[in-house]
Amino acid sequence: MSSDQRIRAAVTPARVGLRRLRTQPTAFEIARLAVTAVLAFAFASWLPDTSPRPVLAPLTAILVLQITLFQTIRHVWQRVVSVVVGVIVAALLSSLVGFSWWSLGLTITAALICGVLMRLGNYVLEVPISAMLILSLGTGAAATGRIVETLAGALTGLIAGLLTSPVRIQAAEEALEGLSDIMAHHLHDIAEAVEKGTEPRTYGELLAQARSLSRDVQRVDGELAQAEESIRLNPQGVGMLRAMVALRETLAALEHCGITIRGLARCLADHANESESEREDPLSQSDARSRLATALGHLASALSTYGRMRRQQFTTGTTDLEDPLAYHLTAAHEERVRLGELLWADSPDWPLHGEVLVHLDRLRNELKSERRMLTKGRPNRRLGIPKPSPPATLSPIRRRTDLRRTRS
Repeated sequence: MSSDQRIRAAVTPARVGLRRLRTQPTAFEIARLAVTAVLAFAFASWLPDTSPRPVLAPLTAILVLQITLFQTIRHVWQRVVSVVVGVIVAALLSSLVGFSWWSLGLTITAALICGVLMRLGNYVLEVPISAMLILSLGTGAAATGRIVETLAGALTGLIAGLLTSPVRIQAAEEALEGLSDIMAHHLHDIAEAVEKGTEPRTYGELLAQARSLSRDVQRVDGELAQAEESIRLNPQGVGMLRAMVALRETLAALEHCGITIRGLARCLADHANESESEREDPLSQSDARSRLATALGHLASALSTYGRMRRQQFTTGTTDLEDPLAYHLTAAHEERVRLGELLWADSPDWPLHGEVLVHLDRLRNELKSERRMLTKGRPNRRLGIPKPSPPATLSPIRRRTDLRRTRS
């Protein structure tokens, strides 16, 4: 298997990984809800003042138990308050007006007003529902039983949330690593197109792919939002706030890289669509295209390395990928300098050429600043050591370029 194939094999599952994180199998959630409902029923059956079959308790437990502890606590509060308020409204009005069509309408109106004023969210309708049931059945045992069963189900759901609500930090870390691999995949595709000198239609497709990176960033942002909510009020999430800050900083850096990749793809698509194809263009020459492709290949490897390095740091607190990242950034800079020397300053296409060079610098500087920030304050392990040797797996574009130079 070639190096290019290994890169694609490592990158392609990343997009699948993002999809897998969003549609996690529900077997655990099904078992979690079923066990909680059964325990709530057993608990309510043991309590006094409940019906012989207290199905309201498991119903409440299923409704309040959410994927995160914060959501569970919020649903417990809204569910309990909505039921209690509905019972109180029904008890007050039934003692004053009794049950009739107009008293039913008055009860529903009053219950809805109370639910809206108390901002009960999705449980606003639970207030008039409880009020109608108690108004039709009469107060006393029915009202007490409904409140007791609701409290039993809510308490069971809350305990289940405390014990089983997961912390989704790992899912966010995997999503970030997958996003960096996707961006590296796009850069490798652009590099191959540049080296081969493909037709304008291919550059248009690459531009469309680069624009789709914004959707990938949004999906990862959703994963981070779920991770942030999963640690709120969760005992398992104590001390993880700094990790979330680091995850957000990593996503911001990758988002900036995605914007730069899109701008670079736009420049190359504009260059490929130039109408004056007969004019001599230094960027269309094989040597310049090879330099640009090699620089892009190193930047792609740097992006992928950065994602894996951050994942290592999140997981273990250390990383051994600083040297490979530094190598690819240095090599990309050297190729970019040589490319700038090949492009004519007085060329009619110089504004477009300069924009390409600026995007290369921006992408490299973004990753370089991230690397500098990550290593700041730590001892320089490479102090006094010569320039690191190339990693074992170089990009195929660099190897092919070196082979051509050797032959020449």
